[in-house]
Amino acid sequence: MKIRKYSEMYNMASNAAGGSVLVAAGPDIYQSGRLQSAMVDKFSKELNYEIFRFDAVELREGDLKRHLLENSLFSAGKLIVISNIHKLGKAVVPELLDAVKEGLSDAALFLSSPKVPRESAVLRKLEKAVPFYICYEPFDSDMPGWASRLASEENISPSREAVQLLIEYSGRNLRRLSDAMAKLALYHGPGARIDRDGMIEVISGKGGADIFHLGDMIFSDKRGEAVDAAWSLLQYGEEPVGMIAYLFSLWQKVIRAMEIVDEGGGNREVSSKTGARYPLLDKLMKFTRTACKVDTAAAAEAFAEADIGVKTGVDHLLVFSRLIFTLTSGQL
Repeated sequence: MKIRKYSEMYNMASNAAGGSVLVAAGPDIYQSGRLQSAMVDKFSKELNYEIFRFDAVELREGDLKRHLLENSLFSAGKLIVISNIHKLGKAVVPELLDAVKEGLSDAALFLSSPKVPRESAVLRKLEKAVPFYICYEPFDSDMPGWASRLASEENISPSREAVQLLIEYSGRNLRRLSDAMAKLALYHGPGARIDRDGMIEVISGKGGADIFHLGDMIFSDKRGEAVDAAWSLLQYGEEPVGMIAYLFSLWQKVIRAMEIVDEGGGNREVSSKTGARYPLLDKLMKFTRTACKVDTAAAAEAFAEADIGVKTGVDHLLVFSRLIFTLTSGQL
């Protein structure tokens, strides 16, 4: 039973009871982790269930059946959490499917995998039998909702402009967005209302390097200023992988905006197709005029090389200089 909305699956995990079987699959481990935590919290804190955790490769024939049938001596039941369910051995798969078909009494299951049903036979079978949510990277249009949800959980109220900048900063990476919200909450305190300056102060530091400035310089085709900004960010301690993720997300929006404008579209069309709102929308419209027109394949390859470079020990300034040289013309 495929669940299409994250909020629906989260409610299922938060309100699960004995006999529940939920599956979270797909590449976005942040969403999967939240769903797992919600279900674990429900069973451990409210229902007094024991929690058992396994990687699917650890389970041998008979193990799952035994864990499901054995009574729990000191608790009301068991929640069995199994990761990498796509790796479940052939002899164990029938045990799982039989348990799902027959129903569980004083036990429950939370199953997860970074794979999707087209990549795994057991996932395809589970998708037809139990609530099943695929954790894909969120669309741009989903990010305001996520920002609102995470801000509420941290009990802070960022302004509309601050939210847009946080979304831009996160590059559709929910872990990055969540970490930023947590930093804001720790710095400003519960109940704080946070404007743009209050957000920048935490993300970039007082008088420190500004990752938004780096993006502005690259897509304004200002090569020298972009290299200076990258160097400042690296000295300040900004995470190189995060910098690349932010720039890649912004680049995707810029090239999409350029395509839309070339086809005769304007602000409304760019906003609809990219999910951008003020102030990012104004930036994108400006970048359609100023950004260096680079072959898409060449730019994508440059981002891939940069990602590999920072993960394999290549000098970080060299990595970013090469990326910046690819994305700019050096004429300004």
